[in-house]
Amino acid sequence: MANLLKKVDKKTIEENSNIKKFFKVTKFKNINVKKILLCGDFFLDTSNYFPILKDHHLTFPGLYDWDLSSSKFYTKEFNDNFFSNNFSYKEISDVFVLGSSPGNNYYRNIYTFLNRLFFIGEKKINIAIHRNTSNKFRDFISYLLDIKKIKLGKFVFLDDGFYLFRNSQIPAFLNFRDTMEVYQDMFRPSTDAKNNIYVSRRNARWRRVINESDFYSDFYKYGFDVIDFENLTIAEQIKISQNTKRIIAPNGSGLTNLIFANPKINVIEIRKSQINKEFLKLYNKYKRISNYKKNEHNFFAASVVNNDKKNFIKEDKSLKQLDQKFLLNHPYYKNFIVNQGEFQKLIKNFSNY
Repeated sequence: MANLLKKVDKKTIEENSNIKKFFKVTKFKNINVKKILLCGDFFLDTSNYFPILKDHHLTFPGLYDWDLSSSKFYTKEFNDNFFSNNFSYKEISDVFVLGSSPGNNYYRNIYTFLNRLFFIGEKKINIAIHRNTSNKFRDFISYLLDIKKIKLGKFVFLDDGFYLFRNSQIPAFLNFRDTMEVYQDMFRPSTDAKNNIYVSRRNARWRRVINESDFYSDFYKYGFDVIDFENLTIAEQIKISQNTKRIIAPNGSGLTNLIFANPKINVIEIRKSQINKEFLKLYNKYKRISNYKKNEHNFFAASVVNNDKKNFIKEDKSLKQLDQKFLLNHPYYKNFIVNQGEFQKLIKNFSNY
């Protein structure tokens, strides 16, 4: 019989003491959210962060399957490759695998990975993250550890591929509700949020509003600050978001900071007027945050214009893997242009909303 990875569900973990011993389970102090950590020796890839327990090759999709990405681990092709490799992977010992986006995506780093930092129970820790992680994100991790009085031994940087971790820990991924609960508990919003902001993506490679400079005078006239989050630390981004009650922004990672904003604020998201069904999940992730926080979140329809894809493909290794036709047609990789009269009217009316 061929070797195959074995799935273990949450109920089995709880009932089987031989499996349960590999897990550490505690609760957050102020909220009803469990901290679940796999502890011991495990194999792990740095794309999905889906651990495979070294003993008996057990997997735990109920705890580590974020974005439904685990199905590939149960294919014959993957299992044949995994078991024929003789497990000759680079070894790393004594780390807490926080993980981070291989593409250094801000939304993914904040939503999926950063909240796991609050699972740490030790007073000194080595933290494993992807080598592509920005200095900005590394600095914020260090900043939070200082606040929690946890000493960072060192960062251990991971490259693309598989590793064998020994005597290490990897926290489970939180579901959406628990993620929001944790951030709401850890980053208390302001009780007097009153700022209006427009979030610029002028330095981004795509989903920029290419005619936004035509409206700077309108923003200032009606009390909006033009903010480029790219030029701010994460702590600065959070502080601004906590003190904001009205946000206008093109679809993009800057809207991730809605996680830290007050509930019941007003949001206008600029995006393509017609979104194909297969792209809805990608585009609706910020609206989902707003729905949880009971924000008034509406969309302003923009026209899309093409980018020079070839230059971006040369710069971004991950894009080289994508089909050229896919890149040309995917709205994610295009820019926006807004109608002048309609957008000026929006700014004026929204300032008094």
